[in-house]
Amino acid sequence: MKFFETVEMAPPDPILGLNAAFKADPRSNKVNLSIGAYKTDDLQPLVLAAVRKAEEKVLTDGMDKEYLSQDGNPEYVNRSIQLVFNAEQDNIFGAQVPGGTAGVRLAGDFLAQLGSQVIYIPDPTWANHNQVFTKAGLQVESYPYYDADRRAFTKAQMVEAIQSIPTGSPILLHACCHNPTGLDPTPDDWKEISTAIKAQGLLPVFDFAYQGFGHGIDEDAMAVRHFLADGHQMLLANSYSKNFGLYGERAGGFYVVTPDRAAAERVKSQVMRIIRANYSNPPLHGARIIAAVLASDTLRQEWEVELAAMRERISGMRKALAEGLNAGGSSVDFSFMYRQNGMFSYSGLSKAAVDQLREEYAIYMPTNGRLNVAGLSPKNLDYVVEAILVVL
Repeated sequence: MKFFETVEMAPPDPILGLNAAFKADPRSNKVNLSIGAYKTDDLQPLVLAAVRKAEEKVLTDGMDKEYLSQDGNPEYVNRSIQLVFNAEQDNIFGAQVPGGTAGVRLAGDFLAQLGSQVIYIPDPTWANHNQVFTKAGLQVESYPYYDADRRAFTKAQMVEAIQSIPTGSPILLHACCHNPTGLDPTPDDWKEISTAIKAQGLLPVFDFAYQGFGHGIDEDAMAVRHFLADGHQMLLANSYSKNFGLYGERAGGFYVVTPDRAAAERVKSQVMRIIRANYSNPPLHGARIIAAVLASDTLRQEWEVELAAMRERISGMRKALAEGLNAGGSSVDFSFMYRQNGMFSYSGLSKAAVDQLREEYAIYMPTNGRLNVAGLSPKNLDYVVEAILVVL
């Protein structure tokens, strides 16, 4: 019997497929502005010194390789809750998960189990959100977030849309460094959004993948902590891929803010069952490294200094790109980039321009014009500026 003859070839992932195409491109002048990974000025991956030292400690301690429980390393989880929420409350359930994507998927699975049928996500959003929630069994609807004409965040339209979302619905929010636009609400905007979501009786679901890449560790957690203080129950997924540079270690978390300790225990029992049926338990190594850094005042301070340096390099390259394009006589005023935060920039480039950049200049970015600012460096900036000016 033949089993697989009817299986069709799936289209490549819009981001990971680009990365594969970049690696296969033989041109020596190629530039990768697609996948969201930090690079140094020399365009090399960065392993943080604090991570190296914590890893040495983990190895020296000679810990075993036994299974973790479904919810992971307890110290990692507790320190993550403190880092994200700045709180130690027994109504917050937390679990270590294999990367931020697993946290988002766990949120989707848990929402489906709660009986949710639809989740509302920003337009635009991370390319993977739609399929992650769809695979979890949810219907995905969107709310306005970005005005392409003004290249700006659309608070008024977002709040108006929130007021028409059915009560009890989950709504996805980017805590900071919105992917793909790089545009975030201001603290006052977040307070207005919180009030609107609470009045409408919606369940916030935060995706928090870039803490420390916007304005700072505490500054980037402002929205989450305000929602907590405002009395919201909520779900949150976070990632340590970017801010610890632990992409391949798959270190993330999933958290549920409940009304009280009893509710948190019930939530824990159900989430543990979902985890058991999905991946059983999370990996050891990355969580041990992060826990070691966060437990040490010295390593924590060193990590914060390194994280600030990454943030400042990204900010500097974004400014240099905008200045270079404007100085080159671009027909578009790229000053809007100054309002963007984090790793990504919505450049406003058309699909035709993006295709031309890839085909003629070996510059890779998604077709929506979202570019990874961390893929720029003094080595390739002038080349990228000149190429964009030509295609414009």
